[in-house]
Amino acid sequence: MPPVLSKFPLVLALLVPCMCAFGEEQPLTDCAAIRALAPDVAAQRLPVQVRGVVTFSYPQKNVAFVVQSGKEGTYVERGKFARDKGLVPAGWSWPELLPPGTLVELNGVTGAGDYAPVIYPKDIRIVGTEPLPEPTTLSIAELLDGKWDCQRVRVRGVVQFAEAAAQEGKGAWCELVAHSGHVRFHIDRLGPSTNLQSLVDSEVEVTGVMFAFWNSRRELLGARINVADAGDVRVLERGPQDPFAVPKVRLTKLQPFSPEGSTLHRRRCTGTVTLAWPGRGWGQVFYIQEGQRGVRVETDVPAPIAPGDRVEVSGFVEVTENFGKVHAAAVRKLGTAPLPVPVPVDRRRALGSEITGRTVTDAKDVDGTYSTFEGRLVKVDISDYEPRLMVESEGRLVQVSFSRDTPLSVLSRFDPGSVVRIDGVVRVDLTSDWPAQEHPRPVSFRFLVPTPDDVVVLSAAPWWTAERLWALLGGIAVILALTLVWNSLLRNRVEERGTQLAEEMRARREAAVEFDATLRERQRLAADLHDTMEQSLTGIAFRLETMVVQRQKAQDTSANLDHVRHLLASIREDVRRSVWNLRADALEGHTLPEALRSIANRLADRSDLIVAVETEGTPQPLPDFIAGNLLLLAQEAMTNALKHGEPRSIIVRVVFGDETVKLSVEDDGCGFDPAQAATPREGHFGIQGMRERVKRLGGKFELESTPGHGTCLAVTAPIRQVDGAGKNENS
Repeated sequence: MPPVLSKFPLVLALLVPCMCAFGEEQPLTDCAAIRALAPDVAAQRLPVQVRGVVTFSYPQKNVAFVVQSGKEGTYVERGKFARDKGLVPAGWSWPELLPPGTLVELNGVTGAGDYAPVIYPKDIRIVGTEPLPEPTTLSIAELLDGKWDCQRVRVRGVVQFAEAAAQEGKGAWCELVAHSGHVRFHIDRLGPSTNLQSLVDSEVEVTGVMFAFWNSRRELLGARINVADAGDVRVLERGPQDPFAVPKVRLTKLQPFSPEGSTLHRRRCTGTVTLAWPGRGWGQVFYIQEGQRGVRVETDVPAPIAPGDRVEVSGFVEVTENFGKVHAAAVRKLGTAPLPVPVPVDRRRALGSEITGRTVTDAKDVDGTYSTFEGRLVKVDISDYEPRLMVESEGRLVQVSFSRDTPLSVLSRFDPGSVVRIDGVVRVDLTSDWPAQEHPRPVSFRFLVPTPDDVVVLSAAPWWTAERLWALLGGIAVILALTLVWNSLLRNRVEERGTQLAEEMRARREAAVEFDATLRERQRLAADLHDTMEQSLTGIAFRLETMVVQRQKAQDTSANLDHVRHLLASIREDVRRSVWNLRADALEGHTLPEALRSIANRLADRSDLIVAVETEGTPQPLPDFIAGNLLLLAQEAMTNALKHGEPRSIIVRVVFGDETVKLSVEDDGCGFDPAQAATPREGHFGIQGMRERVKRLGGKFELESTPGHGTCLAVTAPIRQVDGAGKNENS
């Protein structure tokens, strides 16, 4: 036995237990192992047996919760979703609410989830309670590392926004801000003594479970923190209860340099309102100006303010769109004041000039200021979302936007092409957003206008506008199109009439051809009668006179009587043949080869002659005019051969091509010299009649014959008849 085979029993004994062990799929018992699965692997419904503590549970029963075993947590999907997938036994009910700290043992299977792997439970058993795992302290920026999904975390920052959910009993949303970023957290359960506004401007420490926002590609977009109850929000330093009991700053120093860094708490400032717009679904947006500095203010609660009001605002400073703004602001009105004098703005002032070798621009700081500029109105864009005008100034289009509350009918008084003056608030767009990756430069500017009354028409638009020009060109185009359509219809009518005239002319030509053919057939018949019946009748007359003489002399007349009888039979056959040749419908519903075979059979039955009909190529349907003439040609050729050539056999061959059909009649008779053939002058019309018939078909006639070697007659004709050759019935 070879050495390898001698060891086979030992190898088999070692592999069998391993194969048996792998045959039974082992359940996953640790959340870390579940989270490490690839989506396609987790989607295979791998068995799960996990013992862990609930770190988060939605207040609603049978929705979902997070269980943590070891150092990591996993999302557990239950309720109707799991039932619809057939993952729970029929009739089995879920446990009651599972508050954080509940120790459970669950059996289930894995799922791919929408972002991270999840568990679909089949059985949940409450074991008891257990202290919650210690959270991981992170910065807000670190939350955007996707690995913290469904993990207990602790973050610190200043609450800049707090508001109860729209639906009662659905908790509250708060916004937590730190120098590393900002994140929203949701408090699921509010106590009766919870004062949300007392959290605003307070430095807090929030403990909860982080959940990710994702897209359809399973890519991380953002994060939120779900907090079980208000007790998990620990206040480290409470802010002032009065929002206006904070330091006051000038608009020119909202976010200046400080060795201590920028503040995350409220700041208070004053100014004159230059523009006030309702917010998009929340609060209000307005601009205030002090001196030559304008600032955007966003408030959560609509305030009854208008341009010209003197106000004091207290809110949080945030740099967005490369300029500082005050958001989540409290507002109180101090009085009224005249609007600032609008500052003239042009391209050079707003955008500056290109200065080579410098990292800064010479553009003036006009963002948020009440300004004015002039330009030519190019377009009126009436939109329910944000009506606007497009104004050209110094070769640049400037967008002029109005509030959504602006009546659209008011904008109809502006005509493109007019010169207008705009008074409003300037917004400057820079090359990059915050935080900038390079020193941003202004690239464009736009205007926010309080009301349409702030747009003054300096000179009306000329009557001859681009719209009217396009309307004129459109009218000309319509007239031209109608003219072309009329010409096309007229051309079609002329073509139809021309076709009708051509058909009438063709019909007349066909009638003429038929008349000519009939005349020639009569001539041929006259020639046949002359060649056959006249001679036969003359012979009969001579025989009858001879019989009279013989009868007077009492001689035997039987021989002459038999000869007369034969002559009469010959005359009868000639008459039958001539009448047969004059039949109107030669084909009688048959194809050309079938009709030729019928003629061949009749000729063969009346004599010992052998007549064969052969066909080559793919048979095609022929117009009756062409097929009928070819049939008569073949019939006349066979009759002439039988009459003059005394053949033993005749071969008729039909060859079908793509565009032509060739008919040939070949016999092995005595033949003749075509140059010495009888002509119509001599009373013989056979060959000349056939030539003229082929000419009417637009075909080619060929005749070959040698004395003693038979005769071959060939005719080549087009499959589709030509003008003057009868109506094309296959077209």
